[in-house]
Amino acid sequence: MKFNAFPIVRHLLCMIAGILAYLQTHYFHTTFYYLGAGLLLILLISIFFHNAVLRGISACLLLFVSGWVLTYHKTIINHSAHFTNQATFTHYQAIIISNAEIKSKTYKVEAEIQQVRAVEKWQETSGKILLYFNKTEAQRPQYGDVFLIQHMPSEIDPPKNPGEFDYRQFLHNKGIYAQHFLRQKEYLQIGHKAPSQIFDLSYKANIYADSVFKAYLADKNEYGVAKAMIVGMRDDIDSELLESYSASGAIHVLSVSGMHVGILFIVLSVLLKWIKTRIKYGNWIFTIIVLILLWTYAVFTGLSSTVLRATVMFSFIQMGTTLNRRHNIYNILAVSALALLCYNPYWLVDVGFQLSYLAIIGIVYLHPYLNQLINPTNSIIRTLWEGTIVCFAAQLFTAPLSIYYFHQFPSYFLIANPFVAFFSFFILPAGLLLLIFSWVPLVSTFLAIILKWSCFLLNQTTFIIEKMPLSTLKGFSISIPELLAWYAIIFLGIAFFRHSELKYLRLSVLLLICLALFNMYEDYQQSRQKQLTFHFIPRQTGISLIDGKSVAFIADSGVIANQKIYNFHLKNYYDKHGVSNHNLLNIAAYANKQGITFLDFEGKKIIWLQKPFKGNLQGKANYVLLSNNAIRNLAHSFADFQTELIIVDDSNKSYLIEKLKHEADSLRLNIIALRDMGAYSVTGN
Repeated sequence: MKFNAFPIVRHLLCMIAGILAYLQTHYFHTTFYYLGAGLLLILLISIFFHNAVLRGISACLLLFVSGWVLTYHKTIINHSAHFTNQATFTHYQAIIISNAEIKSKTYKVEAEIQQVRAVEKWQETSGKILLYFNKTEAQRPQYGDVFLIQHMPSEIDPPKNPGEFDYRQFLHNKGIYAQHFLRQKEYLQIGHKAPSQIFDLSYKANIYADSVFKAYLADKNEYGVAKAMIVGMRDDIDSELLESYSASGAIHVLSVSGMHVGILFIVLSVLLKWIKTRIKYGNWIFTIIVLILLWTYAVFTGLSSTVLRATVMFSFIQMGTTLNRRHNIYNILAVSALALLCYNPYWLVDVGFQLSYLAIIGIVYLHPYLNQLINPTNSIIRTLWEGTIVCFAAQLFTAPLSIYYFHQFPSYFLIANPFVAFFSFFILPAGLLLLIFSWVPLVSTFLAIILKWSCFLLNQTTFIIEKMPLSTLKGFSISIPELLAWYAIIFLGIAFFRHSELKYLRLSVLLLICLALFNMYEDYQQSRQKQLTFHFIPRQTGISLIDGKSVAFIADSGVIANQKIYNFHLKNYYDKHGVSNHNLLNIAAYANKQGITFLDFEGKKIIWLQKPFKGNLQGKANYVLLSNNAIRNLAHSFADFQTELIIVDDSNKSYLIEKLKHEADSLRLNIIALRDMGAYSVTGN
């Protein structure tokens, strides 16, 4: 393949470089505008004088600068009207701009701040925040509800444990810079006005779909899967089922994404293909009908970013096919990506965006070649073969990135994904038709039976695959250089099989040897590591003692039994350190009657107080960990005791933490609060 055949791909790469440059530097200057204007002038001159080299260079540089400037302007915190750029305010008015997500104790919604009250006057402003309403105190907030809220929202905390998922950056990429956990007397609903009639219609359709699925699907798992696959809401799926889909490599099916839009596109193409040949201007009529139905589905599912991206992608593909039968699919994909990144450059760092385009590129690039390897004459076998190679191509191109982000790999993806695709071809059409014909007794019953059994069989398939030996390979942790090396190996391997040139094989083997040597060195380093970490866990605490590739995690039974705590606060940390042997130890088994635990790690003495302690500590220790308001007076408890550091975890009351910090300053004791500093780690010899 010659790169000259893909001009739009080149332009896309230049814009991506500009976006990444801003995201890495966050630098901007007004001279960028003059630079862009100068490059535009050079581009026009090069076009006029037919100078291809100058035209290509100036176009790429212009797109690079455009990507940089565009990302700066799309970073809403850079706008002077953003609420974070205002003075301290006492009240603010916000409007709900999303459907409520039901959490265990709260309703979580996105809201747009419209105005703030500062210095005795109201001031118009902007900016998105997260609001949390207590379920026991409030009704479920609706899209368009307007609230008057007291006090300022709080900033979103950065990761407080090593390797922890950066939730703050995740929200910043979505334009959200603050959150507010509301108490009953802190807010008042003062109105209701939907910001967008399209979104209002979409959210009402979601509520209607929820009521229909509840009426026809009695089983919770079947109802949860249908709701997730058809309207993109998975708040009713229990953790066990979610883990089953994750382990089998089918988790992507539980949120409306490119696969769902693709299936709908295929179904519509099959059902409406007769229009192309039997009606005048059939191709255009077919395209218009398909695009209208795709965008209707996108609106129905709430125009989420994943659906919007997929719908734009398939719209460009269909338009390209209609306009030019000899279209270049890579240029069309590049045009769709350019359009999406112009709308929101932050989608570039969205995992779903990256995986969607990699999967499509893998399918487009490998499918024609793999399809020629075997040519079954039996239609059923051929369909299975084509489904298998589509899954393989998509997984091959997304596997390194999935491992980089999620630290695991589904071993049986080639088994799971064809089943997922097969059942999806029944679930999506049956579910959508059920929503349309729910008022027709016999038809709705028939469609509900198809939907119920399809969801049931899909769930059972994932349960079976999850229980297979080594269904999920876990514990991976790769760096960006390793990620790039794996993609280089994949492309070199493909090039070798396609062109039969040994140079590609030699390069791929060389890279594999380099990776193997690096991993051997990393494994050696990890086998000798020793690290003590006091973790930040909201209203709890835990200690990790890493020795080689083993860890002893000490905490109370509630923390140990909570899988969510492990996944969010600990898993990435252990994966990064290559931990393969986990020992979960209940602190109750090691504490004495006074609630004190004595630990020793590489000669470091640790005292952990878990119950109120009014006595005097004696002797000395390197670290003292205070939990559950154990000590209220440092001067009394530490009068005859020496320690390098006092650590206060988040299970202590906020006012007590502040009191202890002030006391420690006056007594010249070293103290840290995990709530403020995050986890505290000590590396052994």
